[in-house]
Amino acid sequence: MSTPTQIPLFDNFWQEQDVPTFLFEKLLNDKTNTLSPSERAEALTQLARCQGLSSEFKAAHATLDSIPAEDHPQGSTAHVRWLLEKGRVLRSSGKGQDPETKACFLAAYNEAKEDFFKVDAAHMLAIVDPTGRPDGAEATENWTSAGLKLARSSRHPRTQVWVASLVHNAAWDALDAGKPEDALALFKEGRGLRKRAFEENPTENNKKTYRISRWSVARALRECGENKEAYDIQQTLWEEAETGPVKEELEILKKLLGLVD
Repeated sequence: MSTPTQIPLFDNFWQEQDVPTFLFEKLLNDKTNTLSPSERAEALTQLARCQGLSSEFKAAHATLDSIPAEDHPQGSTAHVRWLLEKGRVLRSSGKGQDPETKACFLAAYNEAKEDFFKVDAAHMLAIVDPTGRPDGAEATENWTSAGLKLARSSRHPRTQVWVASLVHNAAWDALDAGKPEDALALFKEGRGLRKRAFEENPTENNKKTYRISRWSVARALRECGENKEAYDIQQTLWEEAETGPVKEELEILKKLLGLVD
């Protein structure tokens, strides 16, 4: 599998804004740009992703359908992006369990030559088919573990970023399976990765995901019976920002610790 030395095309837009609709519209409407047909196709798939994230599902499908087939031939990066975004729009519009949705992500996984996109596809397959796994994989594997293995072994910095998301998913899988100690170890690993990402690039998105990772560690600590440590983390989070999930956990932990008035 190829290991590109540069970030994927247009990925920097997603670093600038959570939903960079305007940036893609500006790029696509700029008559002076020199996008090739395949690059324009990739940009359109990312505009469709923005539209899907904004719940503009009809517009997202229309954008994807507007891309000429010859500009995203099977096996190309543009086509892998098209498959990923078609699948994401289908899932976001309430069709997560439709066979077409899984088929899009599975095709993207099988066609992707770059590990960045292959891991992305595995991540989405883990969401729509949590008990599934790649063909030929061992029975103990699933899409999350397959994606995590790829992300950990990648030499591509942007692919490595996927590790935090996949570790987080694996931790919830462990918690749901009644393995809180395993979940805690994974959540702590994810927290370390999110902390580093935030320190290196203190964007609002990185701040948010770091906060979620801290909350998740506290949640797993409660499951492990480490209620005082969990309480201290949640109390710190509450002092930073008073949110519903933190309030709910604090109320549970106060009862467990006998701190209820």
